[in-house]
Amino acid sequence: MNVVDSSNKKISIGYVRVSTIEDRQKLGYEAQGRILKDNKVDTIYSEKMSGRKDDRPEFKKAIRQCKKKAKEGYEVTFVVVKLDRVSRKMSSLLNILEDLKSNNIAFKSVTENIDTSSPTGILMMQLLAMFSEFEVNTLRTRTKEALRQAKLDGKTLGRPFLDEKIQDKVERYYRNPDLTVKQVALKCDVSERTVYRIAKRRKLSRTFEKGTSFV
Repeated sequence: MNVVDSSNKKISIGYVRVSTIEDRQKLGYEAQGRILKDNKVDTIYSEKMSGRKDDRPEFKKAIRQCKKKAKEGYEVTFVVVKLDRVSRKMSSLLNILEDLKSNNIAFKSVTENIDTSSPTGILMMQLLAMFSEFEVNTLRTRTKEALRQAKLDGKTLGRPFLDEKIQDKVERYYRNPDLTVKQVALKCDVSERTVYRIAKRRKLSRTFEKGTSFV
């Protein structure tokens, strides 16, 4: 009788992550999920959260599942489409990969063709992690410099200034309890959020009784 050794069983667990901004880009939920499925990944965990946050619920679930299967004798591989899906911080990334390694869990990144089951894959992963963090920090620095230069050039940053007359109009309608906030927004051609913002800034009240409208 042939006895199947559980240590020869292989299983791959994938992780998909997008941030609010990245969800509009090519590497969104659907694209990552499709790539992982094409790579025969057995189970996929996904979430929408920044890669600079270490406390990510679905990511933790994926890692826990990897460790559980490894203890059960499976040959486990943790798979992502791109290296920065794991983390955008090099220190966190290296700690995570070291944790996987210590639990006999391999790591694979499809885009960079990294597989930590080999020494070459480990070295390549470390180099790419450093370049990834360098790129993020460089982009952040350029953005700050661009904003600083725009300010020096006299350009207005942030929300455009709302004319005082429009704000007065919003206040007048807002004080009318017979109008909903949505109606106030429509009459003043602004968003409901703007109405609330003006009301908060001017400390407006809507405590008039029904039927006392002065508009």
